[in-house]
Amino acid sequence: MSVTLIVILSILIALLLLFLGSPVFVSLGLAGALGIFFNDIFLGGVGLSVLQTNVFGSVSKTTLVAAPLFILMGEIIFRSGIGADLYTAISRLLHRLPGGLAIATVAASTIFGAMCGVSIAAVATIGVIALPEMLKRDYDPKLAAGSVCAPGALAMLVPPSLLFILYGEVSGVSVAKLFTAGFFPGLLLALLMCAYILVHETRPQHKKKSNEDVEHLTINEIVRIILGLWSPLLLIGAVLLSIYVGIATPTESAAIGVFGAYLIAFFKYRNMDWQTFTGTLQQAAKVTSTILIILVGASIFTQFLNLLRVPDACAGFVISLDISPWVTMLMIQVMLLFLGMFIDGASMVLITTPILLPTMLALHWDPIWFGVLMITNINIAVITPPVGLNLYTLASITKEVSMETILKGTLPYVIVEFVGLLLLIFFPQISLWLPSLMR
Repeated sequence: MSVTLIVILSILIALLLLFLGSPVFVSLGLAGALGIFFNDIFLGGVGLSVLQTNVFGSVSKTTLVAAPLFILMGEIIFRSGIGADLYTAISRLLHRLPGGLAIATVAASTIFGAMCGVSIAAVATIGVIALPEMLKRDYDPKLAAGSVCAPGALAMLVPPSLLFILYGEVSGVSVAKLFTAGFFPGLLLALLMCAYILVHETRPQHKKKSNEDVEHLTINEIVRIILGLWSPLLLIGAVLLSIYVGIATPTESAAIGVFGAYLIAFFKYRNMDWQTFTGTLQQAAKVTSTILIILVGASIFTQFLNLLRVPDACAGFVISLDISPWVTMLMIQVMLLFLGMFIDGASMVLITTPILLPTMLALHWDPIWFGVLMITNINIAVITPPVGLNLYTLASITKEVSMETILKGTLPYVIVEFVGLLLLIFFPQISLWLPSLMR
């Protein structure tokens, strides 16, 4: 049996298992283990003898400790009430703008994402407050639904991001630099969404009723509202600045974030009873276990690919095509967009990074920049069917809008994010300037 036949057979096994509904870790792990077995039997390999050691090593690295800590931080924030206060404050500040509540939803989701790093948590927390309020104010239901779904996805791009931790672990890139690299791209996408809302709401057929029924804020009230945001801003600052100035690693900053989130929940909101406290730990453990078991399956499949030198072969094939690197980049982005419609974000990072990394390096692309592009792709994936988790999350928390309305409302934001992706491709410094300043 040849190398090519083994690779094709293993990939077909993985695809068949996924099609039959097997969990991702089972599909990848079984296909990879069978591939290694065939390699050992027919080509004289020794992959099975070191498989156990490699798998254990893939999930026992210290950098992965940051993942459960950031997940726990997100759970605390999700249950504390910070999201509700955040949206209320920002909506009061922006209510005079055309589409002010929708813009406030984008802003609150972006800031909330910078605290928790989990997109569905941002959609659930902000959406349950923002969507009824926008509908009550006679907003277009499609605009209201889209402005909840799309910015919630920014939680995966703005730091701290769980997907950046996974990408950094697989690629060997500094997680701290990945976090800082995601700041301006996340801000760019948020601003593009706000710009779309402004354009949409200033068109004559979409202008809202007069704001006479909305409170007029004095300067003192505006200052008081801003000062009232001290807890989320302090939490974000403590986590991100500690990484950026180099006084803490991502893992240490995650621990700081967990401690700060618990303090805020205990002493400001006073809603962290024993049941809620244990609930945050249990849910964080469940999510962490899910991610780690996917990582185990992906590591088996990655070992199989590396043993048969599939990534190197792919890189050599791409270079042999003798086409423009920009064309290659666009082709890869289209492939990632397509895969993202069917595979969840964590699995996509763990599966595609080992295959694409040699091609990135062969074409002299910065792996930090490519990581930002990959996560931006996943941002688009979570708001596109059939595996658009944000779409289903919003549908599960409301009966006021149908899935059809959610899909129609989210489509313009898919276009907006695609425009943002093109800007990030053709202007790499948007992603790379801030990491270049780090010590």
